[in-house]
Amino acid sequence: MARRLWPTSRKYRLLLILAIVIAIVVIAILYTRRDRLPSFKEMGIEYRTKISAPVLDNGEWHAGKVDAEGFAQVADNGQFTLLIEPKSSQIAVVDKKTGYLWRSNPSKEQLSGETVKGALLENLQSPFIMEHVVEGQIRRTMLNTLTKDMTVAYTLIDKVGIQATYTFKKQQLSFAIQYKITSSGLEVGIPSEGIRETGDNWIYSINLLPYFGAVPSKSESGYLFVPDGPGGLIYYDRVRPKVSSSYEFPIYGDDPAQTNYDEDMSVIREQIAYPVFGLKRGNQAFAAIVKEGPYTAKIKAAIPGTNSNYHSISVNFNYREEYGRKVSGLTQESVKSIRKARSQEDHLVEYRLLSGDQSDYVGMAHSYREYLASSDQLGQQLKATDHMPLMLSIVGGGNKPQFGRNSYETATTFKQAEEMVDGLLEAGVAHINVTFQGWQNSGHTYTDERFPIVSSIGGVAGAKDFVQSMHDKGIKVMLDDYMAWKSASQSSFYKKTDGIRGIDSTSVSGQGGSFIVNTMKAVREQKGVIDTLKKIGIDGIHYVDGPGNVTFSDYNPKASLTRSDTVYYYQQLLDYVQQQLGSVGITRGEQYSLKHVDYIEGFPYSSSQDLMIDETVPFYPIAVHGTVAYTTVPGNMRDIYEDEFLKAIEYGAVPFFKLTYSESRVLKRTDFQSIYSSQYAIWKDRIVEEYKKFDQLATVYHQNITKHEKLGEKIYATTYEDGTKVTVNYNTKQFSVEGGAKR
Repeated sequence: MARRLWPTSRKYRLLLILAIVIAIVVIAILYTRRDRLPSFKEMGIEYRTKISAPVLDNGEWHAGKVDAEGFAQVADNGQFTLLIEPKSSQIAVVDKKTGYLWRSNPSKEQLSGETVKGALLENLQSPFIMEHVVEGQIRRTMLNTLTKDMTVAYTLIDKVGIQATYTFKKQQLSFAIQYKITSSGLEVGIPSEGIRETGDNWIYSINLLPYFGAVPSKSESGYLFVPDGPGGLIYYDRVRPKVSSSYEFPIYGDDPAQTNYDEDMSVIREQIAYPVFGLKRGNQAFAAIVKEGPYTAKIKAAIPGTNSNYHSISVNFNYREEYGRKVSGLTQESVKSIRKARSQEDHLVEYRLLSGDQSDYVGMAHSYREYLASSDQLGQQLKATDHMPLMLSIVGGGNKPQFGRNSYETATTFKQAEEMVDGLLEAGVAHINVTFQGWQNSGHTYTDERFPIVSSIGGVAGAKDFVQSMHDKGIKVMLDDYMAWKSASQSSFYKKTDGIRGIDSTSVSGQGGSFIVNTMKAVREQKGVIDTLKKIGIDGIHYVDGPGNVTFSDYNPKASLTRSDTVYYYQQLLDYVQQQLGSVGITRGEQYSLKHVDYIEGFPYSSSQDLMIDETVPFYPIAVHGTVAYTTVPGNMRDIYEDEFLKAIEYGAVPFFKLTYSESRVLKRTDFQSIYSSQYAIWKDRIVEEYKKFDQLATVYHQNITKHEKLGEKIYATTYEDGTKVTVNYNTKQFSVEGGAKR
């Protein structure tokens, strides 16, 4: 029987053997690619469950008594009164402490002098501007409360507000906006469950309260506040080029899954790190916080120009995205399309109304801090310290191509790192925290080929000895790691099976064919990393990318993730690292990460240099100082050395240097070649000198910033809880510290 099954022809025997070999190879590949990652259960992480905001459908409300402008009272909580004009659905809020009236739209009297006409004039009278598209088309059309055949039905929300349900009969579209007064002002939400699309029209975006508090051209003193870098101000009385008439950028930057990357792509602006915007007019101001749905939102600011004669700022919520759909897999040609599926995110914005001495960017930052603290999104207050911590990042080395092969170029061994730390301690640097990078076995950054630790710098044994030596000196050691982006040639993950999918369902690719690992898989993979580092005695992980600076969707039809899903799993991971190792650090420090980390490297401190933004202010530092330690740029990598040193002092940052024991030229052609001046021997004296200056601020390390002011041209002062006042003068390149507690 066996002889009958086995081919008698030599040719067929070879073909059968080849087929068997191929089958074995395929099975082996499938086996190696099967999911062998640790489970969330092993890490104590729960899968995310979404709870949608409720939509009211009980009893319809009709206005009773109205005032001279047609507004009826809806709710009053003793601090604020909510009014609504039933026909246009405009709202107004009375601050009962000051009597000031905040309007969703300019008054009829103000509009009498408006020069714009048609749809633009209608938009000025509506509490929202909705864009919609027809299925299969990309042309967007605006709708508002003045659109023909629009109807609105009202339902009271307990005693705190009202729900307005807007229906566009012709377009077969409907959605609800919920207005509520709070102890701080006004809360406005668009519940996803309230959206209805019953025809071939789709909602593309909703610009919520586009003219809330809008200020007529040059009629009042004040500014718009935008979340550019640490904070940006757009003054009402400035003359600007016509090309700088609007500001519209996504919170937390562009979603990589919706972005086309190419080899020449580079970051050209500071991505928004916190979901806040604001407006100041005279002695009144508001700070608006996007509490839900920031991951599909853009901050939108405009000055008088083509759309109106008003300074305005608002949030625009996107429900769908436009993208390039490839015509075929054979070419790069694509056609513009609108994604069919709608975002299911709820959206909620709180307008915190301010007055008097709180009606400026400092008051806005304090109000934002109160929100973060009350909603449990800030870490605990830092412990007081006798000496300011120096954040010392040490680079071990990296791989570089040489003579047709790659070889690891050693920049700092663990023994040399110990020598560097000892030298700084002996020279008077009293408090040091160490992060070590360039330790991965592959010799590359965006890799998961980490272990064993590269032998050229000391290997695992050297790492253990170094950590023990640091612990004996009371110094913590973290290792840098990379979690989101991966180099295709340096990863055990596979782009097609493990990488995220873009909005066009293709794998997202970056420079050199790099890709982003699906968040859930990346988080699960970290367990093995954490377990290994725990055995070495490492005190924590500093994530260079991923948590805190890169949020993305995954449009994989088999396991899709939203940006909010990614953030949830980031937060779970950060908490897990803290539990297992003791501490965790990140880069940039976007809002969702604040509660979950101990250290932020590269905290936003510079602007995007937009022509529209007149002044950069430390809004974000004011909001978080004293709850997390943060740095700006490494001292040895500053572009304008003295100015950036003073900026770190002004913004309450801690000192930070990124060093090597060897000459920095050894890093040339490695992944660390951007570190152009790093040799410890060259920088040691400068570090000691600079540390002594930073150490003057050790007493305010754990304190809130209570005040920030401009004293003169390029002269600023930052004041802390105990009265310590730090004045920096960018003209003389000096700073002074006065008042406060004495050391």
